[in-house]
Amino acid sequence: MGSNDKVKQRRLERLRHLRESSDVSQGNGSSFRASTTSSASPPTEFLLPPRPPQDEISLPLYADAEWRRRMEDPEFAWRQKMKMEKGGFDPGNGLFTPPTPRTIALKLLISGMLFAAIYGMFQVNKPWAMKGKLIITEALSRSYDFTAFSTWYTDKFGSSPAFIPSFNRTGNEAVKVSTTSRSLFAPAKGSIIVRYDGSSHKGVNLKTAAFAPVYAVDTGQVIFAGTAAETGQTIVIRHPGGLESTYGGLSEISVAVGDWMKVGEPIGKASAQDPAKGTMYFSVLKEGLSINPADVINFD
Repeated sequence: MGSNDKVKQRRLERLRHLRESSDVSQGNGSSFRASTTSSASPPTEFLLPPRPPQDEISLPLYADAEWRRRMEDPEFAWRQKMKMEKGGFDPGNGLFTPPTPRTIALKLLISGMLFAAIYGMFQVNKPWAMKGKLIITEALSRSYDFTAFSTWYTDKFGSSPAFIPSFNRTGNEAVKVSTTSRSLFAPAKGSIIVRYDGSSHKGVNLKTAAFAPVYAVDTGQVIFAGTAAETGQTIVIRHPGGLESTYGGLSEISVAVGDWMKVGEPIGKASAQDPAKGTMYFSVLKEGLSINPADVINFD
């Protein structure tokens, strides 16, 4: 019984010291004094002022018995109160608290500035803007394979996240996008007269109308525009995803190196065999390797 009284006495003295330190730090000049007797006599019982029922602290539902027991300790309860006051505790500043109008306005302003900067970059045909255009176009058109992430998530948490529908599909429905499943814009209106064989002829020859317009098969940047030894007047365009298209045997070139082309935009004209017929050469590279143009383009 005596040991309990000593523990209680130490707690009361510690609480008095905390209250006095808090009052002095706030500069109000007042200090909390508990009524005590002489140093030789034990201190009197410390009584907190009664608190109205409506001001009683109701612990949250998640507070377990251990938390409730610790909160019965006056010193522990006081420390928790001081931590909340010094840290600016505000129950309204939680993770799911709606943003303020000022925060929304700031986010809209930043988003608008970014959109305007990107839009302006795509309207400028300057060398410094070409690299940014290619990066943004490739990022928006690249296919990402989430199989590795799904496997890691399953190993760590036991099941794939239900909020990503593709993770819960049965079978192997998601396939990697490749040039074999991607259709490009036809470079010209015509039919194939010399087919791709993968060795001696790594492209196709098209029969078109005389001086038929030639179009860019996809968005990209012109990296060559001039005369080549094997294909005459030639244009080479680099596209997102490691694609590169070559247009040869042209009678006219209407683009220059560094130009940014949109899909289906005219870049030149086919040659003329006779007043009624024309020809052109066309090939496609994927990561530096030739592929059959007929696999990615529907020719008439």
